Amino acid sequence: MHHAPEADGTALRRCVLAVSVLDDIDLEPADDGVLVPDLTGVLVTWQMIRQVVGSEPAESETARHRVGVLLRLHRLAADLGDEAAAGFREALRLVALPPGHADHLGPDWVVQALPGGALELGYGVYGLLDDPDRCVPLPPSLAARVGARGRDSWAALREYTERMGALSAARLARDGVSGVIRPVGGCDVLALLTSRTLRKHLAEGDGVGMRAVASPTRQRAWYDLRHVDPDFVRTAWHLTDGPERGLETPLLVTTDEVAVPRQPRRGRHAAL
Repeated sequence: MHHAPEADGTALRRCVLAVSVLDDIDLEPADDGVLVPDLTGVLVTWQMIRQVVGSEPAESETARHRVGVLLRLHRLAADLGDEAAAGFREALRLVALPPGHADHLGPDWVVQALPGGALELGYGVYGLLDDPDRCVPLPPSLAARVGARGRDSWAALREYTERMGALSAARLARDGVSGVIRPVGGCDVLALLTSRTLRKHLAEGDGVGMRAVASPTRQRAWYDLRHVDPDFVRTAWHLTDGPERGLETPLLVTTDEVAVPRQPRRGRHAAL
């Protein structure tokens, strides 16, 4: 299997400098990592930074976004001091993302893969940064520090998300054929699709056991015919900012899986 080379130290330093300028974060690069001057004794190591950058080019917009989130969350944890663990645990949410997404923090972040292969699941926190309605993945370097690791913690998060999915299904049943799924309880629509209750409601809604669902953005998903048109999904996906994007193609949802349908091969069969 081919693995992308790790970003070198010079490229990471340029990435951090860009984050400092663009996000207005005071930083002091050091041999071991990055110091935020107003956080005495807090060091974000180069390994922590490299971990969230992953295989992305270190000077890309995606890398800068991930590093900016990492540094702001570490700064917040330091600001909260002894209250950090409680504050972060209260904000914990399940995040579901496709591999390669701008917010996806790599294999160390993934706790579980959803059957079907479309989404990978990990810890996130809701409402702690600039946007009170936004959920961001929790970097592995912070998860253990705030007590967001372990079987019991993950089971509680899955159970909460299942309840939010059930609430979403109840709302869809109450509202009739609206065809729109919206966030519930700090869970965006990709997280809600990890709920078996919601998947069952969608898949069995028209009696065929599966449903096409379009989620070009993490804030809305549609299952009416007009919005699952591939051209609509692709256009909406491209018009959405990277961190808020969902999937570029419609999903196929069954009670047990969320999958990306295989694209037809070009040539004779496609022409047919």
